[in-house]
Amino acid sequence: MTNPLSETALMSDVIRFAEMGDHRTASPADVATSEWIKTELAKAGLSAELDPWPLRQFQNLDCRLRLFGMQYDTFPLWYPRSTGPEPIVAPLVRGDQLDNLRGAIALVQFPDVMVTSKSAHAGIIEAMAKAGARAIIGCTPHKSGEIYGQNVIPPHNQTPWPLPVLMISPSNWHVFEAAAQHGAHVEFLLNGRDCPDIHAHNVVAHQKRGTRWMIVSTPQSGWFRSAGERGAGVALLLGLARWMASVERSHSLLFLSNSGHEIGHMGAFHALNNPHLPKPELCDCWLHLGACIATHEFVTQNHVLVPANPPDPSWLFASADLIETLTHSFSDLPHLTPQLYNRNHGEIRWILEHGYSAFSLMNPQQFFHLAGDGPEVVNGKLLEKVGNALKNTLDDVMTRRAPVPLAN
Repeated sequence: MTNPLSETALMSDVIRFAEMGDHRTASPADVATSEWIKTELAKAGLSAELDPWPLRQFQNLDCRLRLFGMQYDTFPLWYPRSTGPEPIVAPLVRGDQLDNLRGAIALVQFPDVMVTSKSAHAGIIEAMAKAGARAIIGCTPHKSGEIYGQNVIPPHNQTPWPLPVLMISPSNWHVFEAAAQHGAHVEFLLNGRDCPDIHAHNVVAHQKRGTRWMIVSTPQSGWFRSAGERGAGVALLLGLARWMASVERSHSLLFLSNSGHEIGHMGAFHALNNPHLPKPELCDCWLHLGACIATHEFVTQNHVLVPANPPDPSWLFASADLIETLTHSFSDLPHLTPQLYNRNHGEIRWILEHGYSAFSLMNPQQFFHLAGDGPEVVNGKLLEKVGNALKNTLDDVMTRRAPVPLAN
């Protein structure tokens, strides 16, 4: 059997994931990804199926901004409101000029990168709508100078904004700001189909072998190709499944790939509410493969981004009972030092709050939530090392906590 956790095997899956396209929840690429993951898990010897769940989603996205005869990159602030197939053409006016916004397109800066019930987005957009604006061009500062895909939580993940909102890159802000000073006209298109009753698909795969369980999960969806953000985790999930299903151990196995991450962790909540999910008292370990595992950090040399070495410190969060095991199995990866979870983000939060013995890996990287997050941001050699550390961790747990095998 070929080593399923080798650099070659893992990077092959990262590339396959990225090739499917933008992984927005319930998009054709996301649905195809679910089918692919299910097929690969079945090939590994697991009983695999799709677990559909309903949502409202915006599909067939077509957005465009034209100014001074030039077309600029843009992306909606979720949840989008469509302009319809015909673009809005109107003068551009700064959003702080409320008395001049009627019939215009407002230009605004949003102060944060996460759309929550407490963020400023809703207040700004409602003020623009009340002032009579027809649409909004927004910008959120980001060190990359690019458009940052902004995750959203209820109610904004399922409720359209009162106006169409398109985001521009910070590097183009000065162009639009100058245009707004002169009331230049902008062509604004945000077209698509609002699907109030569509389904995304989690993947659920299991192998029943003993009275106790091991669980491995990962999110699979994201705004763009998300090769580093999501693809590395998906590759590790598949590699670990191929290995765990092939070795003689007594634990039953469960593998979960969840859609809906960027729109409020909807797929993760669906999985956690499944009545057939093994209870925490029956689960000896839950590994959740988080964002940007084994991605490169880049530095600028002669105006070119090149991978930095060694990697910057990353996050390895765990429940208290797993710290000692992780300290040993990750001893060759000094940038991953296990620590008790102390954040309020990531799907690992909900797993731990449900009472599971669990751990998760996360890593910041420059292309997180950006359109440029392709396979080249993943450090293949480091991904293999992380895979081996995960294998050693799970093997240690399965060996030390071996349950009673199921009777034939």
